[in-house]
Amino acid sequence: MSIRSQEKVDRTGFAEEEIAKARQALEVSSNLDDPAVVEALLQCEKKCRLSNDAIATKNVCVAILKLCREKQAWSHLIANSQLLAKRRSQSKVAITGIVAQGLEQLEDTSVKLDDATREELLKTLCDVTDGKMYCEAERAKLTRMLSALKERQGDVASAADILQDVNVETYGALSKREKVDYILDQVRLMLAKGDRVRAYILSKKVQRKTLEEDDLQDLKVRFYKLMSEYHVLEDAPFDLAQNFWAIFNTKTVQDDEASWRDALSSTALFLALSQHAPGVSDMMHRVLADATAAPKLEKLPTAKHLLTLFTTQEIVAYPLTEEHQRAVEAHPALHTAGAEIHQRWKNTLRERVIQHNIRVVSGYYRQLSMARLANLLGLSVDEAEKHVSDMVSDSGLYAKIDRPKGIIVFAKPQSPDEVLQDWASDISKMLSLVETTCYLINKETMMHKKALEA
Repeated sequence: MSIRSQEKVDRTGFAEEEIAKARQALEVSSNLDDPAVVEALLQCEKKCRLSNDAIATKNVCVAILKLCREKQAWSHLIANSQLLAKRRSQSKVAITGIVAQGLEQLEDTSVKLDDATREELLKTLCDVTDGKMYCEAERAKLTRMLSALKERQGDVASAADILQDVNVETYGALSKREKVDYILDQVRLMLAKGDRVRAYILSKKVQRKTLEEDDLQDLKVRFYKLMSEYHVLEDAPFDLAQNFWAIFNTKTVQDDEASWRDALSSTALFLALSQHAPGVSDMMHRVLADATAAPKLEKLPTAKHLLTLFTTQEIVAYPLTEEHQRAVEAHPALHTAGAEIHQRWKNTLRERVIQHNIRVVSGYYRQLSMARLANLLGLSVDEAEKHVSDMVSDSGLYAKIDRPKGIIVFAKPQSPDEVLQDWASDISKMLSLVETTCYLINKETMMHKKALEA
């Protein structure tokens, strides 16, 4: 017959007596190694456990650990925590009490533990809670404390590795806010470690819809700032623009002028730096027309100027006006990853202006000479040809260059079907105009006849 199948025997009174005796013995001897102290309580714990009295067992376990804490015998505390938790058929209630005592000691600011002792105690409690669903909240907390200790010691790699092993999204004992906060810490440490791939994978555990809840606004801002740290090194300006736009559309940010200024100006800047695409163009127009952003853009002339330039079919001069050029180059968002990245952003802005100008020219000309195109762009012929070739390679433009003649053709050749459709469309429009004209002539004639008869 197993221990769990035996009937429960109430050992509460017996446990209280043994705990009182052990305390008295400790007051006399002041020695935890006295057989009448810890050893006697261990025997008492065994009897309570074999009697299936979980509450009494927990009380005895907690009493042993409290005696160790009172004497600041940390080695005894750690050893007994491990011993009691691993005893055969130990009850969930007792293990929960053991872990609670360990956490209480770790959070007790009145008694300072050295880092080595704290780390050993944390590792012991992590082992105790490993695989126990009823202690998942405590395990998550202990793992985070161990990770924080490693980070404080300067071992960021170990801190990140410790924390990433916790699949906190599966823990039912934690609230939604606690889970998101935990995952954001995992992402932060992975970025600090330099493991951007794993940081991105971890970020996917956070649902963007969840971040829109009112009580998670601070975590939303924190999440998108971490994503900005990731994307700035991935050369992904459009993703950065979306991150800052999400930050801007946060209530707490709207209430702080410095925050929304930074978020909105960064949105405009990274949209200007983004490769032209329907999504980028659409977002530019949405930002300009947004009821919340439009009035605020009036206070950010450089941001509004950038968006207006790239949404208007006109050639843009580069460099920009001195005021706007200086404001763009001094923007804090371009200085977050060092001088090399800053220089890359400056080169990208020049490239985007040139690409915009080429698209504008292609919209007005079917063909023109390379010399004229270079003159319009303010570039040499070779540089203009290079940019056109790059845009064609990226499928951002249709063009053919006749080098012997020095001519570039932007008009895409039409298939016979397309020519026929265009011709039919033109004939239809012409017949419609003829019909309208005849109707107006007849109307005028009838009105003239009535006037004569009158």
